Amino acid sequence: MTENPVFDDDIMITMRGVADSVGLPYTVNPVELVDREALIEMREGPAGPQGPAGETAWPWNWQGDIADVDALRALALTTADARKAWRVVADNAVYFWTGLEFIAFGNAFGKRGPRGATSRMTGSGVAGPTGSAAAAQFVGQAPEQQLEITFPRGESGDEGVPGTAGRLQDANDVLIDAEHALGQNFVLAWDEAQQKFTPIPSPRLVGPWAIGQGQFNGGSNLDDDHRVLAAITIPAQPMAWQPVVEGIVGVVSKPTDQSTACHVEVRIGEPKEGELVGLGVGSPSPSFGVAMVTPAYEHPTSPTQPLGVVPANRTVTLYVSVRRAYGSGRYTVSPYGAQVIVYARPA
Repeated sequence: MTENPVFDDDIMITMRGVADSVGLPYTVNPVELVDREALIEMREGPAGPQGPAGETAWPWNWQGDIADVDALRALALTTADARKAWRVVADNAVYFWTGLEFIAFGNAFGKRGPRGATSRMTGSGVAGPTGSAAAAQFVGQAPEQQLEITFPRGESGDEGVPGTAGRLQDANDVLIDAEHALGQNFVLAWDEAQQKFTPIPSPRLVGPWAIGQGQFNGGSNLDDDHRVLAAITIPAQPMAWQPVVEGIVGVVSKPTDQSTACHVEVRIGEPKEGELVGLGVGSPSPSFGVAMVTPAYEHPTSPTQPLGVVPANRTVTLYVSVRRAYGSGRYTVSPYGAQVIVYARPA
């Protein structure tokens, strides 16, 4: 090996692997030097293990098509143009400028690929800040893309004429739909589950409906265990409700030994077996000749387990009767001054 240099200049060395199909133990590696480029061919060795992942490749700054290499070189590119790339139409190749030289990728464009999925484009408008410029951009990935256009917000105008009052049911915190429908005399109440106001029947009493002495059947020296005195029909209501009954009926037991007492009952739908909603307790003493009717039930009740509830949109008849509570003596019912008043309390 000579100590004297045979070439003193900067050169580019390209090393290329050559397959060794014979498997010779020794190989002469040729070196070819042309101008400032050197090519060294070396025998390929066995494949080694996969190496670690490299750094992310530099992205291309795509510049589009250019006719041929001469047109490309005429651009007089500098290091400031590094990472730009063109398709040279004459060579059907991509030329990448590193900042010092071009790297060519031959046959970079093949035949046309299969037709892609149809893009379903939608659009939306966005208000930008006052005085900003209009802009447009695609949002999302094909085929589900959206064209978003930003429109500059205009200057605030003069205050307009006050509008008319809106409907309460159109407020954001009011819910009125098929499940929460309005009804006659309904009011709005806060629904914790819906977090909105919804319609409910008015909590106030509805009515009254009343019958007086002209609608009562009285009699003297009566011996019936049970006798219907009057009936009152309440029209259908838009909500479920409970009757609130008040009244007075004259009932006097005949024996003087106080062995017989008669009560006045008000029942829903049927005189004897209907649900009890009103009761006037009679006295066995002939000195007390009236029964004061007040709300009453035959079983325990509570707001969560109400009794005497009439379904919505149903007409119902309440029957007023006298029943011998105990004893077997006769009694007298006086219609004079008799009266029963009924209110509907929303259930």
